[in-house]
Amino acid sequence: MNSEVTLIEHIFSPPLIVSTGLVIFVVLYWIISVLTGLGLDAIDFDLDFDTDADVGGLDGFMGIGLLPLKWLNIGTIPLMLWFSIFAMCFFFASLGVEHYQPLTKQASTGVIGFRVVWVMGLGALSTKFVTQPMREWFKEHILDSNAFVGKQATTRITTHTTRGKIFIERKEGDLISEARTAGEEIPDGTRVTVVSYDEAQKVYIVAESRSTGEETINNKEEIENV
Repeated sequence: MNSEVTLIEHIFSPPLIVSTGLVIFVVLYWIISVLTGLGLDAIDFDLDFDTDADVGGLDGFMGIGLLPLKWLNIGTIPLMLWFSIFAMCFFFASLGVEHYQPLTKQASTGVIGFRVVWVMGLGALSTKFVTQPMREWFKEHILDSNAFVGKQATTRITTHTTRGKIFIERKEGDLISEARTAGEEIPDGTRVTVVSYDEAQKVYIVAESRSTGEETINNKEEIENV
């Protein structure tokens, strides 16, 4: 009984309380996930690592700032999977460091905080190498955007020359993408034809679908001439 109390006191001691708290959070998350059916992407976000960004502008600056996160595989694999592995790596790193270099009870808050920060970095580095083989598991299939030219789609919002989204049905999984028109305004829920793909803006150019194939071809020719 005394050994159990000592263990609990140890893992909740100031040098370990942060890593212990993260492990508890992760365990609770996965319990709730199993009970409620939440997926890996329930808590997730996308990182935009666009290599074509203007490095002289704000987008380029933000992209460069996100590179360390990409190197750590954050955003490459589901966030909660990465965070769960990080919590365990951080916890065991904290245990190991505390075992070989224990802090005294008289250690100041600053010393404890510094210990937590650099051990957290050690945990993040360990997580990088643990998650590295997982990158291939979650690697997205690269789509050939031009392959959708001529396909039918449906507008998700009112689509015009500066704003729009379309929904393309596929056997592999439905695709939602940015879209624009050559000048007309197309209401939400309208059936459209993808007439081209703008590589510069990375958007599809669409026109409202007509009743005959001949009219659709004429629309395509008109837009390509704009």
